Amino acid sequence: TNLVHKVFKGIDSPFGYGEVLHSGFVDTAILINKYHGYLEQKSFLVKERFDYSQLQQSDNHIQYKDFKASHIVFAEGFGMHSNPFFKYLPLDGTKGELFIIKAPDLDLDVIVNTSVFILPLGNDLFKVGATYNWKDKTVFPTEEGKKELVERIKEILSCEFQIIQHFAGVRPTVNDRRPLLGSHPKHKNLYILNGLGTRGVMLAPAMAIDLYNYIENKIPLDKTIDINRYAHFL
Repeated sequence: TNLVHKVFKGIDSPFGYGEVLHSGFVDTAILINKYHGYLEQKSFLVKERFDYSQLQQSDNHIQYKDFKASHIVFAEGFGMHSNPFFKYLPLDGTKGELFIIKAPDLDLDVIVNTSVFILPLGNDLFKVGATYNWKDKTVFPTEEGKKELVERIKEILSCEFQIIQHFAGVRPTVNDRRPLLGSHPKHKNLYILNGLGTRGVMLAPAMAIDLYNYIENKIPLDKTIDINRYAHFL
């Protein structure tokens, strides 16, 4: 890291900043929307709730409604708890709440990360988060989360701000802090890609490659990410 002593109007930072080098930012909303559009153009995407009762299995393929395939990969995040095949896995889940705020007097063109992160969105809008709640597993914003975020923001910002949006989600976390990859112990053509926790954007590409190589090239998964470590839970 490099030490930066630049003054950003609206932020109280008497000791400067540590600049993280060789980093970047992925706008996941744009990425997902564009990729969905690409898949829809190729007729590769079906938007509907998955009906597990419609899944039929044989020794060498699976059938789901009109679709026939050699393998199926479930990448459902915290929704895995509704999956009858993989719900035995210890996916705990950690709720997080975030804001979109409007702060015209905040002059910031970089991402700041301290007790909260502050991400410039343009037009005086900033994304700010996030909280950690290990008990509440709902996706609804709470007054408790709002109060916590407001208090943290006020510790950092020396300017006024307005809450434009308040939203929440559940991170797919695992107690041993390792991803959940691999094939079902009893149904070998059913696979899972989950448990990426709070670093999903960074972990997902590498984990997807590992799972692909496991399925197509028979390259074993690292035992720390293989769901075989939880086979005794089934």
